[in-house]
Amino acid sequence: MKGPRVGKFLVLLVIVPLLISCSVKDKTFPKATVGIQPYEPFNRSQADTIAAVIAKVYGFKVHVLKALPIPAQTFVNEKSPRYRADKILRIQDEQRPDSLDFILGVTSYDISTTKRDDDGNIKKPVTKYSDWGIMGLGYRPGQSCVVSTFRIKGDEKKFRERLKKICIHEIGHNLGLDHCKTEGCVMADAAETIATIDHVKATLCAACRRRLRD
Repeated sequence: MKGPRVGKFLVLLVIVPLLISCSVKDKTFPKATVGIQPYEPFNRSQADTIAAVIAKVYGFKVHVLKALPIPAQTFVNEKSPRYRADKILRIQDEQRPDSLDFILGVTSYDISTTKRDDDGNIKKPVTKYSDWGIMGLGYRPGQSCVVSTFRIKGDEKKFRERLKKICIHEIGHNLGLDHCKTEGCVMADAAETIATIDHVKATLCAACRRRLRD
C-alpha cells in the first residue's frame, strides 16, 4: 500500500480498501473544494453519491464535473486491459483548475499500479505486482486521487457502501492520513482483501480526526 518515495507517496487500495456513525462535518477541517471527475461512461448517480458522502464526512464543497474520456495515454494491456492509476493522478494534478483543492477521478474501467515493498522494489512475484489491479490510488499528501468501480461486487446497497468508503479513504490519503490500525476506521489497510471494506464504517476514527486538526 506504499508507493514510490518521491516527494509524494502513492497509497493504493487493492481488490479493494473502511468508526463511528457520526459525521466529521464541523470546524475540524479547513474549507476546501473537491471536484469529482467522472470518466465516461461512469454512472452519474454514483458520482452524486460520492459527492454527497465526501461533503458529509469532510464538510468540503463538492462539485461533480463534466464527464470526460479517460486519458488514452494511461492505457496498458500487460495482463489485461487496464488504465495506469499513477498516470491518471499526474494528469489530474496537471489539469486541476485553481478553483479546486482536490480532484477525485472515478471510472468503471479497471485501473492498476506497480505495488512495491518497503524498500521501494517491486513486490514479489514481480509478474503479479508489476501491473497490480486496484480499486483506488491517491497521493499522500496531495491533491489527486482516483477510484475504480471495476472490482466492486455485491448488490446495489453493498456496492454503494463500498464505493463511498473507498472514496473517503482516498481523500483521507490526500489530506495526509496514513493507514490506521483503529478497529473500524475508514483508513484501515485493505491488506489485499475485499472483506476489509465490509468490516469498517464510512467515516474517520477520533485519532484520524485529531491528526487532521493537528
